[in-house]
Amino acid sequence: MVKNFVALGILLSVFLSSSSFIANNPTVNKKGTFTYYINDKPFVIEGVTASYRKITGGEFQLSFSNDRFVKFTFMNPVLESKIDLSQQSRAAFIRYEDPSTSLIGKPSTGYVLLGKIDENNKVVSGTFEMALSVVMTDGTIKNIKISQGQLNEIPVVYKQ
Repeated sequence: MVKNFVALGILLSVFLSSSSFIANNPTVNKKGTFTYYINDKPFVIEGVTASYRKITGGEFQLSFSNDRFVKFTFMNPVLESKIDLSQQSRAAFIRYEDPSTSLIGKPSTGYVLLGKIDENNKVVSGTFEMALSVVMTDGTIKNIKISQGQLNEIPVVYKQ
């Protein structure tokens, strides 16, 4: 149960805050930050929190969102277990909203690894990478690469 909480907390907290462009590498390692690259441009989300709750059927869900990731949900996450995003499963559900068009994309490849679940301090940490494709209104495909993602001690809020 504790492992599930931490895994879910990490992923949820990453996307609750808005992201912003930074001029240098995203090396901010403050508590509650999420750092990553979108198509090789560095971004940082600060002040991130996660939501963790027990749902019907006794399973645990960790969810988060921000202006880019409108849905980022993990079911029964496990510490140090790499979640393969290329496999459509209940373990992870991610939806990306392209800010220029509001069109939705889902990961075609990638992973999330929850490396730290600290129940005493109620924080989670981990890493992730993914590739997404968004089908534009004219039928062309916009490819998006998310790389070097870091979840840095994201605070977790318990909900019922």
